[in-house]
Amino acid sequence: MTKIITLDGPSGSGKGTVGRALAIDLGFDYLDSGLLYRSLALNALINHLDLNDEFGIAATVNDVSLEFSLCSPVVTLNGADVTDEIRSERVSLASSKIAKYTSVRKKLIDFQRKFSRGHGLIADGRDMGSVIFPSADLKIFLTASVKVRANRRYKELIARGENVSLRDLERRIALRDKGDRERKVSPLIAGEGAIVIDASNKSVNEVKKEIIHYFDLIPSV
Repeated sequence: MTKIITLDGPSGSGKGTVGRALAIDLGFDYLDSGLLYRSLALNALINHLDLNDEFGIAATVNDVSLEFSLCSPVVTLNGADVTDEIRSERVSLASSKIAKYTSVRKKLIDFQRKFSRGHGLIADGRDMGSVIFPSADLKIFLTASVKVRANRRYKELIARGENVSLRDLERRIALRDKGDRERKVSPLIAGEGAIVIDASNKSVNEVKKEIIHYFDLIPSV
């Protein structure tokens, strides 16, 4: 049976970095659900689709082919290298919008669950432990202060040459948190039995070791 560790939490809390490190250390598969929503958003932007058309966006779920690897930072969308653009602020804003759509989230549920087919899985997202894998072996809810998360995102975007304001990023992140918590379908919450870890003042390695410690405490079946 596949061992599943879910990593949920708000944007910028470090789920992706920690999740990849865990997957490599444990030899598990890795599901980055955020990339799924970003790929739909980028596909919509590339094809000039109306981001306000919920059902139009949902209809494109099966048209998008996304590839990424733990061993490489490269991300391809329908065969094209979109490594830089898929992490851009433009795509982040579009992704945040379509992630609120009930029909989009429902269409992605079965797709995400199909990832649990190997030895183990690290599932990173916002509703992995509460909706997608409610019976996961270990549920982690990773958080950090808005200020810390905004600083991380600011450094990432500046390094890529984007012109952004730290104050605007803090405002957007706070608004996104509110929207994620209050949406009707799959709100951002810690799943039942989840362990909450505040990573504001912890390194990736410290968080990873803490999660592995909890995982090692799980009785073998």
